[in-house]
Amino acid sequence: MRAGYRPNERLSFSLSPQWNRFRLPLADGNFSVVFGALETDYSFSRFLSLSTILQVNTTNAQGASGNIRLRWNYRPDSDLYVIYTAGQKFASLAATVPAQFYENRFVVKYTYSFRP
Repeated sequence: MRAGYRPNERLSFSLSPQWNRFRLPLADGNFSVVFGALETDYSFSRFLSLSTILQVNTTNAQGASGNIRLRWNYRPDSDLYVIYTAGQKFASLAATVPAQFYENRFVVKYTYSFRP
């Protein structure tokens, strides 16, 4: 399920919850996982945009993260991305997964097309 709202041509919001249920042939083999995201997008122009995503995941006791992405399209097929992510790494349902940690990540990605 996904819901979206666009109050004007530059700003948009979307909400996308998911629910998954697993039944495994084990004792206590019934699992229910809720995952959801709230996304906000703002376009300063056709070439510069800002996106934020907040995510929650019930497989982890503190499963929440946030992501901010700035994208600049400085020429056709060429982009510069600046991305910051903070939050818990999402856990797996497997019992062998080690404890999860809070992470902060800053990434800059540059792409260049030699033939636009």
